[in-house]
Amino acid sequence: MTQLKLECSNCLTAGNETEPEWSGPHCLETDSQLQFVYGNDGLQQCSIKQGTPFHRLLSATLPICCRLSTEAETMSEFPLYASTKGNYNVVLHGHKSRVVGAAIYAVGRPLPNSVPGVTTMQFNTKWYEGTGLSTLMANKRHQEEFIISPIVAIMFCILSACVVYVIGRVYVESYLIPQLLKQQGTKKTD
Repeated sequence: MTQLKLECSNCLTAGNETEPEWSGPHCLETDSQLQFVYGNDGLQQCSIKQGTPFHRLLSATLPICCRLSTEAETMSEFPLYASTKGNYNVVLHGHKSRVVGAAIYAVGRPLPNSVPGVTTMQFNTKWYEGTGLSTLMANKRHQEEFIISPIVAIMFCILSACVVYVIGRVYVESYLIPQLLKQQGTKKTD
C-alpha cells in the first residue's frame, strides 16, 4: 500500500526560484505526519498543536499550495482552500498507482476547539479511478472481486445443464410415467 504524505507551502514562495518550505500536519492521534493510503476511502482525524509550522501556514492569509509525496517521489501539486480548523473533503484521482489529480477544500462549519492549544481537522477522503468522477476506486475493487473467469462460467453452465437434466429425468421417471401408466390401466379396465 502506497502511503502519500500531505505537504504544504505558501503558494507565493512555491513558484519562486528559492526552494519553498514544505510542511505537513503532524497528527497528535498517530504521532506522525498526515498520510493518505492510495485507493482507500475514509474519514481521518488529525489534531495539530497551535504554533507548529503547518498551523502557522494555515493561519496566514496567503494562498496555500500542497503536494502529495511518497518516500521516492512527489506525485501531485494542487491548491488547498483551507481554514485553520474544520472539515475537509479530499478528492483524489489515481491511475496505475499514481496520483493524477487532487483537491482539498474546507466544507461545513469548523470543529469546536475541545482542547486549548490544539486544532482538530477531519479529512473525508474519496478516490476516483482516472480523471473522471464516475468510477470510485472502492467500487472498482469491489466489482473486480466478483468477476467470473470464462472457464468458471462454462463449467457453471455445464453443471447447471446436468442438474436440470437429472431433476427432469427423476421427475419424468418417478412421477410422470407412473401416473400415465396408472391412467392407461384404469382406461383399459373400463
